[in-house]
Amino acid sequence: MDDTNRLVSLFDTLGPIMTGPSSSHTAGVLRIGRMGRMLFGGTPEQIDLYFYGHALAQTYKGHLGDSAIVAGLLGHSEDYPALKYSLQEAEHQGISVACHTELASKRDPNTVDMRLRRGDKEVRVVGITLGGGEIEITELEQFPIHLKGDEVGVLILVNSYFDDAQLHKLYEGEHRRISVSKKGDETLYTCLLDTPLLPEEIEHLRAWNGVVAVYALEPILDYRLRDAVPLFSTVEGMLAMGEKEGASIPQLAIMYERRRSGLSESEIRARIGKIWQKMKESLAAGAGGNNTMLAGFIPGNNGWKMLRAVDEGITLSGPTLGKAIGRAIAVMETNACAKCVVAAPTAGSCGVLPGVLTTAAENLKADETTVHDALLSAAMMGTLVSMRASLSGTKGGCQAEIGVASAMAASALVQLAGGSARQVTHAMALAIKNILGLICDPVAGPVEIPCIKRNSIGVANAFATADMSLAGIESAIPPDEVIDALVNTQKLLPSALKGTMIGGLGSTPTAQRLKKEWDARVRVARE
Repeated sequence: MDDTNRLVSLFDTLGPIMTGPSSSHTAGVLRIGRMGRMLFGGTPEQIDLYFYGHALAQTYKGHLGDSAIVAGLLGHSEDYPALKYSLQEAEHQGISVACHTELASKRDPNTVDMRLRRGDKEVRVVGITLGGGEIEITELEQFPIHLKGDEVGVLILVNSYFDDAQLHKLYEGEHRRISVSKKGDETLYTCLLDTPLLPEEIEHLRAWNGVVAVYALEPILDYRLRDAVPLFSTVEGMLAMGEKEGASIPQLAIMYERRRSGLSESEIRARIGKIWQKMKESLAAGAGGNNTMLAGFIPGNNGWKMLRAVDEGITLSGPTLGKAIGRAIAVMETNACAKCVVAAPTAGSCGVLPGVLTTAAENLKADETTVHDALLSAAMMGTLVSMRASLSGTKGGCQAEIGVASAMAASALVQLAGGSARQVTHAMALAIKNILGLICDPVAGPVEIPCIKRNSIGVANAFATADMSLAGIESAIPPDEVIDALVNTQKLLPSALKGTMIGGLGSTPTAQRLKKEWDARVRVARE
């Protein structure tokens, strides 16, 4: 991965707005499919998908990964409501789709390798899903590349007859960058520009001597990296700037994103407002209990059961925690039905923040602006974490998903309650410390067991650490060092405990039985 572009947006951490069930293996791979469609130049007639190792290769059916990639190749966005029917949609259009797995491969297990054909045209595009919907395109026609989905420009494949003098004259300069990758007698130029090329300019390039192929680049994300120098990249740096500028964390978050993406304050706040609305809608969709989940290994009304128990006064933890847990489970049930949710920071942890924030906002009678500021604080804390740590369960365990979600929720709670910037950061640190080492051990493949109910620990931890921070209790280990500890723990966690269905709950006899049942259902579906 190209670390020079590892400058995370607030909307990488709080988003995308997506169809469930997995931000990495549904929304992320759909984005890879969208990039494949763009680089291929339209809809292919034949799609061959290759998955490697023990992540996507094992879970792509349970996460609707194949359907999501095909949806992207058909031109659909991450929140496409009919995503789970994309394979049938392709079949109706006469498009053949085949999936291939190589479980013994040592390639990154979150790789999507697409071989796309139409007539005599064939293009190979490879990408990796990084977590939380973030992606990187790593290969085009076996040339190494580094694309994140927010680029504008053109890729030019040439042979030895090509003279690059004119290319450098045209496409080098301020806000423009050319990188080169060679393979034998051929060279791939990646020309990143400030504005898209016109169709006639693309055709002009194709006519140059020695040009083999031209691939237009347009952003699939609605926010771009405008300035690669961050306003700050550490908690201490953020707090120092806040003290210097007299700015709160929500204000600092807006300043950060304005520099990073070039968005105005009104645009940023409008996006936060949309995210909050989608969170409330996902809660409403699941809270009624009439949820038909993809696998159906567990009932689809557990959120409703918890909320009913709160109403009946039988919960020992009181109405606030019980209601927040019930709501978090309800959002996760919406996700497991392949309906619309907000990854926060992932789909597997998408219940924590809305469960916590809707409940606390009701209790405090907070207005919309105050709630939006809480979301900005949550996004800022999550962004500072994800600059260094993975948000993918298959790369960092569930500490990367529910752990970070809990830290974001704790930060939001402190902001909502009027806490100081320092208290917001220590709530984040305390929350991460409490969930260090949490493993990712899915059962059978679908995002159901234990993901849905495990969101409850993120909720409880968020309230506990927010209350500690508001009481003046601080983390003895500074927040930046806690983030470093998370990175360290992610690296040391065995692969068997990172979403592979090998360790933890995945090793139990019941899990093995459910996996056999699921595999049998998948085989029938393929036939």
